[in-house]
Amino acid sequence: MRDSKAFVLGAIMGAAVWLWGRDIEEYVEDKTRGVRTKAAEGVGAVEEKAGKVLDRGRDTLRRADEFLQDTKEHVSETLRAGRTRFARPQQFA
Repeated sequence: MRDSKAFVLGAIMGAAVWLWGRDIEEYVEDKTRGVRTKAAEGVGAVEEKAGKVLDRGRDTLRRADEFLQDTKEHVSETLRAGRTRFARPQQFA
C-alpha cells in the first residue's frame, strides 16, 4: 500500500515539474538573483585583496633576495680578504 502511495505522489510531482518546470525555474532564478550577485561581488573582492597581498609578498621577497645577495657578496669579500691575509707570511718587527 505504501509503495503505491509513493508511486502516485511521484507521478503527481513529475507532472507538476513537467507542467510548471519553467515557471519554477524562473521563480527560483528571480528569487536568488540578489544572492548570486552578492556572491559574485564577494568573490571579486577576495580576488582583488589576494592580488594585493601577493604583490606585497612578491615585493618583500624581492627585497629579501637583494639583501641576501648583498650579504653573500659581503661575506665572500671578507673571506677572500681573510684568505689573502693568511696566505701571506706574517712579518713581525
